[in-house]
Amino acid sequence: MSSRETEQKINQNIEKASKNAQEEVVRLRAELDELRRKTQPRVEKVESYLTSPTAIGFYQGFIVGVAAVLGYAKYNNGLRI
Repeated sequence: MSSRETEQKINQNIEKASKNAQEEVVRLRAELDELRRKTQPRVEKVESYLTSPTAIGFYQGFIVGVAAVLGYAKYNNGLRI
């Protein structure tokens, strides 16, 4: 096999690998788009729930509770469980 034939064979293999990689990228992008389309309603529902006034009130209450416990611990030389 001459060096020219070897070079052509290498170029063919590179082109084949490149084509396969491009096809895989296209397939994965299509799969990602499909997953985004399927999950969009659920994501919107969860976002709505997590930003609802009830949830925000819970977050605020939780933060105040943690602050109260930490303040109590600071002035009583730590937590005793």
